[in-house]
Amino acid sequence: MTPLQRAARRLVTGHRRQTARITGWVSEKGEAKSTASRAAVLAAVGYVLWQTAERSPAVLWLLAAAWVAAAWRAAPKPPPAEPPAGPRASIVQWLTETIGDRPGIHLYELYPTMRLLPGMGHHDDTALREALTTLDIPITRAFTIGDVKGRSGIRLTDLTTPPPSREEQPLSTEKDAGETPCSTTEESPESDSSSVEESVREEAR
Repeated sequence: MTPLQRAARRLVTGHRRQTARITGWVSEKGEAKSTASRAAVLAAVGYVLWQTAERSPAVLWLLAAAWVAAAWRAAPKPPPAEPPAGPRASIVQWLTETIGDRPGIHLYELYPTMRLLPGMGHHDDTALREALTTLDIPITRAFTIGDVKGRSGIRLTDLTTPPPSREEQPLSTEKDAGETPCSTTEESPESDSSSVEESVREEAR
């Protein structure tokens, strides 16, 4: 549904609510005498407004604008957007926002950006790449973004493609094109990748 359609639906809903409130006020007490009196008051107000609009047509536009504004306020607010479900959806959303209107992002540029996230400053390239791989983020070797060629990275179009099943993914021990892993013997990629996934998930929310 487009934004215009959502706005139109909200106005229609608000109009119906206002109409229901007015008719409900007329018959609120459920007594014939009270209902007739309130209906007469409503008719009198309508007559006065109509006569005023005939003498000053601009008043009619003001009344219409006031009714539309009241209908907009009377309609229930749309529910907040649901956060992406699952850690992969969270990282995909974060990567999409980070890439912006570019076709993708190279890993040499992505890694420093990931390290700016809370709690991720000490993770090396190996741990960051392991986290992306664990979350089934496709990494393409040696593609071009702007004037930079021959670097591994993530294509924006690949983020909307469902990941292949684990059985279909070939095992690879090759290094990323143009990247140099800098893990140390003191660091464990497996334990690092878990904390990286958690940090990125929290930031994406």
